[in-house]
Amino acid sequence: MGLISRYWILFTVDSLSRCRNDVITSAQDFFNEQFPEVINQKEIPDRNIQRQLMQWYQSNDPRSEMAEKCLRCFISNVLKESCTTLERKFAEKHYLYSAEILPLVLDAAHQKSSHTNNKSRKESLTTQILSTFNPQKSNLSTWVITIFKSYSAVKNTLKEHGIVQLTDWTILRYTTHTRLKRALSNLQLTPTEITQAVKLLDSFHQVYCTQLTSHRKPKPDSKFTTAKYPQPTQEQLNQIATIVYGNKIVTCEKVLEELQKLATQLRETWMQPKPKGNQNDDNHNKVPKLPDYCIEPFDNCLHQSVQQVIQNHCNYIERKGTQKGRQQAEKYLEALRLFHCDGVALQKIASQLGFTDQPHLSRLLKLKILREDIRRNLLLNLKKYVTELSGYSQSPEKLLELDTQIQNIFGQEVDELIQEAEKEAKNRYRLMMKSTLAQSICKFVAEYLHNRY
Repeated sequence: MGLISRYWILFTVDSLSRCRNDVITSAQDFFNEQFPEVINQKEIPDRNIQRQLMQWYQSNDPRSEMAEKCLRCFISNVLKESCTTLERKFAEKHYLYSAEILPLVLDAAHQKSSHTNNKSRKESLTTQILSTFNPQKSNLSTWVITIFKSYSAVKNTLKEHGIVQLTDWTILRYTTHTRLKRALSNLQLTPTEITQAVKLLDSFHQVYCTQLTSHRKPKPDSKFTTAKYPQPTQEQLNQIATIVYGNKIVTCEKVLEELQKLATQLRETWMQPKPKGNQNDDNHNKVPKLPDYCIEPFDNCLHQSVQQVIQNHCNYIERKGTQKGRQQAEKYLEALRLFHCDGVALQKIASQLGFTDQPHLSRLLKLKILREDIRRNLLLNLKKYVTELSGYSQSPEKLLELDTQIQNIFGQEVDELIQEAEKEAKNRYRLMMKSTLAQSICKFVAEYLHNRY
């Protein structure tokens, strides 16, 4: 069951990688003409409708083209919803936003009116979904979500944000003795409990993994890794119970519960949240240079400074209130997003956003000035924070002393923050921007664009 409008509202991305939605009037008229009985229904029988649309689409029926339009609209809606779901789940902890994923999965806006089998159309995710969908086996929503989750571009983006979505059975399948013992030792379990857990894992490997091939479903298409590790069968659970507990009577439900509990204990070792800066050892070890009590205020002041500086730059670009100024500000924000979130080269951004050349874009961005403004603003915000916290605002002598202390505590950290961002920006071979400053800029710009447009 679903919303009827999903069959004629099409989500695409424009040339600036922004999501847009259009009402495809021809698809709406066609749908209302072919399925008049569902127009006023609150709940739509999607399965039946999709079977009929697929039948027309896959045949030489004159309704084939319009059926495809309705199906593409529906798929685009589910893809959009899937991206939004990921944002709700991972935005706060991993800084993952739908604006980053939508361009990877939605068709380009110029494709929506084309019915020709051109190369880009063939290679789009929507086309792949249509070509592999079997309405006799599942509904279209389920199939879209299945392919979306296994789509390599989506999985790679999740990994870049430190997100690895694993089932309990995948975790247990690839957990070794060493990893298990290390993880459980950190949980302060007793030696007896660890020995029992190792025995449970051994029995799982012995029964489940040796029988895995016959229980895994074959991949429907080589482009997608849709074959998963299924839940153990009752027969397998009984075999595991016999190995672990011997003659003691233990139900399948109890064994399943124990396996899931073990997987939950192991999950944290597989899914480590991505730190705000680079995940490599150098950057990861920089943060602890600050005292523990300074890390959170430093991060808060950094985000506040990024927000203030970028908003000030936008206001300056828009200062005359003209349409051209607003368009320039829009391009400025989009260029910052492409550079800091996606790691796109400035030359490519210039071409994509319609600048005459890269120097023209560089003059608009003024990245060196941007970083220096953030540096200066960050030190001011840190001073303001510590001043308010300590109550020194009424004493000039103490303020001077406090200024020296702030420089001693935060000065080197701020300098390294800027130097790291400058070095990363000059690296032509980077795949994405991972420095702390770049991540902070990316987070703010993505949120700002999301709320502004």
